[in-house]
Amino acid sequence: MARPPLNMGTHGSIRVTKPAGERSFIARCRFRDFDGVTRTLARRGPTKTIALTALQDEIRSRTGSPKSPLRGEHTIERAAEMWLAKLNTQVAEGTRTMTTADTYRQRLNSVILPAMGQWRLRECTVPRLDTFFTELASSQGAQSRKTIRTVLSLIFRLAIQHEAMSNNPVKHLDPIEAGGRKPRALTREERQRFLAWMTGRSDDPEESRAQANARRRDLPDIVTFMLGTGVRIGEALAVRWDDVDLEGVPVVDCNDIRLVPIVAITGNIVRHRGKGLHRHAGKTATSLRIVPLPQFVVAMLAARDAPGKDAPVFPASSSIGDGLTWKDPNNMSGYIREARKAAGMDWPVTSHTFRKTAATIWHDSGELTDRQKADLTGHAKISTLTDIYVARGELHPKAAAVMDAAWLDT
Repeated sequence: MARPPLNMGTHGSIRVTKPAGERSFIARCRFRDFDGVTRTLARRGPTKTIALTALQDEIRSRTGSPKSPLRGEHTIERAAEMWLAKLNTQVAEGTRTMTTADTYRQRLNSVILPAMGQWRLRECTVPRLDTFFTELASSQGAQSRKTIRTVLSLIFRLAIQHEAMSNNPVKHLDPIEAGGRKPRALTREERQRFLAWMTGRSDDPEESRAQANARRRDLPDIVTFMLGTGVRIGEALAVRWDDVDLEGVPVVDCNDIRLVPIVAITGNIVRHRGKGLHRHAGKTATSLRIVPLPQFVVAMLAARDAPGKDAPVFPASSSIGDGLTWKDPNNMSGYIREARKAAGMDWPVTSHTFRKTAATIWHDSGELTDRQKADLTGHAKISTLTDIYVARGELHPKAAAVMDAAWLDT
């Protein structure tokens, strides 16, 4: 009866011999490769143990077909090159956004490859990865480490598809906890003070210069718009005059029809590495939404110049005539940081702070459901709003009234 074949990727019994007249030992075994061919593997060593260890290392390295472009002895760097090619294809097909791809590449090139690019895929064990992430905690925040973990997991998934790895070690790591930091929104007094500072004129030359910079960069109007609508910084900068209806759309309210001014959030401005600024159709499907405008935002927009329907509401200060261009959200975030420091606000106010402030005002009013609040902020998951944005698809006109009431209180 014929001997049954070995399963692919397995070996037969190992024999270690010392040929007559030779000083070295030879460890041999039969191994059925991933191309289905059974081969005899042999490794030498000055001692029986060294020869056996060398053969066992060779067996472990023969994960994947000899003709496969990726095998267990290949490095993370090589696997990453193949994964990046796949990522570029996904961006071209629209299944991955260019912003996400830029973030993944940045983490790969700045953190993963310098630290572990030359690791062999077969050396990527759970203990080694656990040590890597433990040491990473001192230099990278929780969100950054989660992104790094995602990139590694995607690279290892590709390695598994090529049979260069048998399982994904990232799945066996402890979850990365972000900590218990509470969301922070601007109080009534802080909103009032920050806006008053930006529009004011100090007697101190240095402070006066900082205030003038804030006005030149359009910060008072942009901050007012974000506080009144709860949009992201990139979404605010992507608004065109064609997206704004200050006269209002008809809405039935208690059997009466009234006009509600609105803004349609139809895009987001992002910067792509090597390609400059780009306006895309939104962060997620739920990002496309209509937000009612409170009267203080309507008054601010009505006072601005509207050079054309396709023109940005908040164009770059360097724009001239028909050559209006988008503001850079990265630059604007830096300008907000400079302004809050100059205004004496000693905690990290960011563009997301204004978004959280709007969400908090809507929440504290008690007049909107969680679903309505999530619709206004563009969140698919209500838990994202209540867990992250609240500090303490439809048009919801009541939101504008709530915002106006809070504004009058300031």
